[in-house]
Amino acid sequence: MNLKQLHYFYELAQHRHFAKAAKACFITQPTLSASITALEKSLGTELVVRNSQFVALTQAGEVVLLHAERMLLEQDSMRQELSLFGGELSGALRIGIVPQSSVDIMPLLKRFNDTFPNVTLRLSVMTHGTLLEQLELHQTDIGLGFDDLLTDNQRRSLEVQLRHANPMAVLGATDTAGDSLRLADLQSLPLILPSKTMQFRRYFDEAAARQQLSFRVVLETDSLFHLVNGVSHGLGCAVVSAGIAATAHQLFKVPCQPLTDVEAGTIAFITRKHSVTPAMRAFLGMAQE
Repeated sequence: MNLKQLHYFYELAQHRHFAKAAKACFITQPTLSASITALEKSLGTELVVRNSQFVALTQAGEVVLLHAERMLLEQDSMRQELSLFGGELSGALRIGIVPQSSVDIMPLLKRFNDTFPNVTLRLSVMTHGTLLEQLELHQTDIGLGFDDLLTDNQRRSLEVQLRHANPMAVLGATDTAGDSLRLADLQSLPLILPSKTMQFRRYFDEAAARQQLSFRVVLETDSLFHLVNGVSHGLGCAVVSAGIAATAHQLFKVPCQPLTDVEAGTIAFITRKHSVTPAMRAFLGMAQE
């Protein structure tokens, strides 16, 4: 067994398709298949269920995948550490964020890129549940998610830093009086809301239930682009995080007002307590500044 074989196996587990995995590894499909077979022989067990194509990982394959992810991460961490001897940190940093966060991460990404231009930044938007899962599986390095939703078990393996309140705001409510709004003020407005599967929407619905309020919802979407675009086309008013509202107002001149009596939990940077790479440490240090 060697790291190259584990890398090929990891890519196959991600793509679930031999040809796509071979392309991602820049090798031919026969070479990939031969490598997986050699890995199975060296471990003495089948890792992949296949006929003419990939079907699934075996139970043993799932176990090997967990270890392969950690070993490949440690290899990347080692390379990052060694790159410091040459004076320039290099490698990759994978960041996951929930869709509705009041933390504007772009200025921080720009500052990090200016300081460490040889580190490739990979930013993914995902649900809070997926974010925690990817952190634990070493598929994401740093997450920007909801601190208050972590279980006691997750807190034992994950580090939470730099907590921020996550206030809500309303986009497009031009006919309302005052500089701010309360939840009850939205009852007469056509609303564009995030989909019910999104954690941000759950915070909104829970607050509405506590106050026994009902609303006229004209559009639900899990696309932030379509949510803001719906406002710009006059379809209705959108409830979003205060950070997104500020950005939409700055970029597209969409009117926005804070929603004062409801918040979408607490947003924080979340990382693993172990297997921390130099790029992770550098990014979090910069965020703390």
